[in-house]
Amino acid sequence: MVRRVIGGSFLCSIGAVLLATSTALAAAPHPVMPGESLWSIAYANNLTTRTVAVYNGVPESSELVVGTTVYVPTVEEGAAALASGTPGIASPAQVGGGDAGSADSAAKVAATSSTASASPFGMGDIPSPYGELHLAFAAADAWNAMRAESLRRYDIDIYPGGPLSAYRTQAQQARLYDAFLAGRGAPANPPGTSSHEDGTAVDLETRSMRWVVDQIGWKYGWSKVHAPGEWWHVDYVGR
Repeated sequence: MVRRVIGGSFLCSIGAVLLATSTALAAAPHPVMPGESLWSIAYANNLTTRTVAVYNGVPESSELVVGTTVYVPTVEEGAAALASGTPGIASPAQVGGGDAGSADSAAKVAATSSTASASPFGMGDIPSPYGELHLAFAAADAWNAMRAESLRRYDIDIYPGGPLSAYRTQAQQARLYDAFLAGRGAPANPPGTSSHEDGTAVDLETRSMRWVVDQIGWKYGWSKVHAPGEWWHVDYVGR
């Protein structure tokens, strides 16, 4: 889900690249140079920012660290990643400390799959680029209503920034917390203490999504409650 920048945003450190297929060359490793962004790299290669982001398993809003590596897919590889909604590289992005992006988009390191799964007992579904994710019923209903208004009023979709950026199990929370303690992950609460485990929190993909929640979230019971230093984290507090 390129990840965190030291002292302030995403650190990108991506491990491997798929082998070439019989119809196209393999993705090309691109060392990040000063001033480069996902957008500039995508533009230079006639790709969309979303194509490069999805292929590398990171949010489009990720900020790159100079000297780390982004893989530039071929058109065919990029299209396949977009169609499946899953990264095209062999290993997800590693994560470093810092302040940005969905804190639990570090989830991409811990996640075993980003495909849709059956709703856990007592959970409702919300759509995302990673398949149907889950929240507590009331939270999911309110989220979906808020998303509908966001699309209607602002033409902005809102969704979690990674496959574990809505509900997550205690075991998944523990993996994120262990990664954080080891210096490989974003800030994460100890297992048993995160509102994600209750299905009442979402880590947003972009700041524009957070802006939407600031504008209309109060009507649906969604607001900023926990983790005040994390712009991406919003909580359901009920209506």
